[in-house]
Amino acid sequence: MAIRNSLSPLKKHARLVVMAGAFLGLAGTSGCDDPFGLNATIETRRDTLVAYAMTGTPASFVSGFNAASGALVRIGPDVGFDVAFDLEADGKIRVIPARLISQVKQSFGIPSPTQQVGLLAPSGTFDGVTRAPESGFKRDTALVVPRGQPVVIEVASDACQFSLASILYAKLVVDSVNTTSRQIFFRTVRNPNCGFRSFLPGVPKN
Repeated sequence: MAIRNSLSPLKKHARLVVMAGAFLGLAGTSGCDDPFGLNATIETRRDTLVAYAMTGTPASFVSGFNAASGALVRIGPDVGFDVAFDLEADGKIRVIPARLISQVKQSFGIPSPTQQVGLLAPSGTFDGVTRAPESGFKRDTALVVPRGQPVVIEVASDACQFSLASILYAKLVVDSVNTTSRQIFFRTVRNPNCGFRSFLPGVPKN
């Protein structure tokens, strides 16, 4: 009697089901660390910057910070910043979301709603904040913080308008202030990958 090398139709079907399940399992695992199944491509950015308080300084001085580009900008009708800085009488720092300064921004003469910004002052040190929290952000609400207090920023950024994820995250900490010149010296870490929360060095995985 000849030995048959082929599988029966029923066994073939069962084998295909098992193989398909294994493939889907691997595919799901490969993307589980990426929000929305996206892959980050840009390393986190670290900067040391100097801004000026909004009040008590010329309007031409930079008082705003853009989380997507890391740029310091002037306060103007284009609202090219996500947060602005000011100083309290006791030397504490007021971090102000863009919508509290203007509800509408102008781009090439075209008005549009100002982006929403959430702020959070987590416990611990600046370096200890390695990932943006999942919750707890106060949106469009100013924070008054002392020097050394980390602040995490959540921005519905225009830089993400063509991405499946619409949010960018950054963190900052003010190291010192000069109350005479009204300068604010701070450090920041930005994650330029839309939807990714990690502040660790390198290209983020989450």
